[in-house]
Amino acid sequence: MKHSLAFFRRSSAALGASALAFIVFGAGCHGSDSTQPPPLDLASITIDNASFQIERGYHQALTATVKNSAGQVVTVPVVWRSSNERVATLDANGKLAALDTGTTTITASTLGLTSQPIGVLVAWFGSAKVAAYQYTAPVAATPDATVPDSIRVQVTNRNGGLVGGARVVFSTTAGGGAVTPIATVLTNSSGVAAAQWKLGPALGTNTVTASVVGDDDKPLTFVEANPITFSITTYNALLVNGGGGQTGQIMSTLPIPPSVKLVDASGNPRAGVPVSFTPVGGGRVATTTVSTGADGVASPGSWTLGDVTGAQSLLARVEAAQLSLGATATGTAIHYQPSLIAAGDSATCAIVSSAAATADCWGQQPKVGDGTTTNRSTPTATSGGVSFSSLVGSATHFCGVATNGSLYCWGPNAFADVTGAALSSSTPSKVSSALTWTVAAPGYQHNCALASDHTVYCWGDNSFYQLGDGTPVVPGTTPSPRYAPAPVAGGFQFKSVASGNLHACALGLDGSAFCWGRNGNGQLGDGTTSDRSSPTAVGGSLTFQSIGAGDFWTCGLTAAGRLYCWGAISSTSVTQSTPKSYPNAPAFASLSVGKRHACALTADGTAYCWGSNVTGQIGDSTTTERPDPTPVAGGLKFSSISAGSSHTCGRTMDSSVACWGLNRAGELGDNTATIRLTPRYIVLGVTP
Repeated sequence: MKHSLAFFRRSSAALGASALAFIVFGAGCHGSDSTQPPPLDLASITIDNASFQIERGYHQALTATVKNSAGQVVTVPVVWRSSNERVATLDANGKLAALDTGTTTITASTLGLTSQPIGVLVAWFGSAKVAAYQYTAPVAATPDATVPDSIRVQVTNRNGGLVGGARVVFSTTAGGGAVTPIATVLTNSSGVAAAQWKLGPALGTNTVTASVVGDDDKPLTFVEANPITFSITTYNALLVNGGGGQTGQIMSTLPIPPSVKLVDASGNPRAGVPVSFTPVGGGRVATTTVSTGADGVASPGSWTLGDVTGAQSLLARVEAAQLSLGATATGTAIHYQPSLIAAGDSATCAIVSSAAATADCWGQQPKVGDGTTTNRSTPTATSGGVSFSSLVGSATHFCGVATNGSLYCWGPNAFADVTGAALSSSTPSKVSSALTWTVAAPGYQHNCALASDHTVYCWGDNSFYQLGDGTPVVPGTTPSPRYAPAPVAGGFQFKSVASGNLHACALGLDGSAFCWGRNGNGQLGDGTTSDRSSPTAVGGSLTFQSIGAGDFWTCGLTAAGRLYCWGAISSTSVTQSTPKSYPNAPAFASLSVGKRHACALTADGTAYCWGSNVTGQIGDSTTTERPDPTPVAGGLKFSSISAGSSHTCGRTMDSSVACWGLNRAGELGDNTATIRLTPRYIVLGVTP
């Protein structure tokens, strides 16, 4: 039974000495009731804690157990004592506070009994000094701006050594701003703690304190220079010099180039300071970063509005100062609205919504398929006027199943010519075969496809056994390519097939997954890294509704919408040779796997992506790799999504197309060559 001095003091104050005597001796009466409580017969009191060492400024809860002569635990008040209250004290609940270095002896007593003593050593290896670290206050600062450089402090011990794990609290003390994180920050191995500072809404002084605190979140008074104060005074550092408040049609260039003037706190111009300009609303400027001239003025050149009707803005930033220049955009964007979208490597294709169901493509040639050598930044009709029911892109080329069941491929390594005479094609070329096809699965230098009889056929390069034809795996040898479609080994019946760069996977009629080809990263999912020349069951006894393959990895979606991936699933992970689950991901309704990233949609059309994000292909407004499914920014709802090599496109609920990621050759559907970190619509034109 645990006891505390608080109970003892409350009892004493409420009952008085005679009441305490009653408790101890059982004396007194209650009217005509002659029954008296028995004596307590206390025999022992024992502190439950052993002797210990504690860091200065920290606390430790102590407890004691009281027993009677029968060995039973008894509830009675306990008094705690420290022999050296300079070193440590105890509160009414037995909570020890370590005040200074040294030793003390702790005892607990109650009603004439005293416990065994325990020793406490208060050490001081931790926080002794705090100082601002690698921080310079910005000269220019305006209200509501975020300070670009983190505010940092460094904590050291008495010997000047770095203290990791010290607790630091950053708090705004003037100006009404905010710091993040708002919780306690632990110093890293270099003794450094940092926070981001957003300035308050009014002109004037803003301050933040950084306090080294103990385990009770109170500042440690013995830490030298604690707390550290950071101060910034905001003023109108940026002024509109020209080009504000203009009106123009969406996607047009405004007549007056915008410009701003940078001044110091006394109103004098500041020369030679870089100013960044960021359009909001999908627009663009000629130059995103410009240094101020001798007059303090900087201009990004022309400002072309984005495709958002109504208010648009251009944000100018320098140090901790920002200024928004407004503009009004008129007109309505005409969105591209096909019936299907397919992303590849530096190119995108779609099936038009008309009854003709022909294919449009844009991006890098010869993947556009229009028979020219000119890259296209807007949807361009492929040659031949073929009507398609489906399209799929790969790292090198596109393939599509025509409405009559024939198969067409175009781009590098298209392998449409079954003689091997022409491996690439700049226009959709029919694969010579009497078979009726239902699903196309282009790879890097091979193709697979599913025929209407549920048989998978493959052709092209076979260097890593990606044709799945059962060729014996002999180390040091390279199997010969095959240019005409031939069935994979095993006589399996499949309902879908997907090709990665050098491997392929298919789903049996019951949803069982089989893979073949290169397996150096575990992308076949059979628990090994051995290449396989025939369909091999994926481990885990899982069944899937859909499957997708990328560069060196594979993902599958179960009937319940649960996600699994295997192979090189991230740049930092070890080889994942069996399916890995994502228990924190939502249930998904569809899946698309690109080269090194993948995307999926929930039932309500919310898009999530994960994997490589070097060029913003995740769409979460960053270029940070995401090992787990991460929501795509912008709030658009999609009916389908397609992950390419370094970009992603999705078809929204109203059939519009939005793309994001790399735009090396116009694959996002605009001619800016600008990487997009969030989805932007493909716009064909403007109505007034």
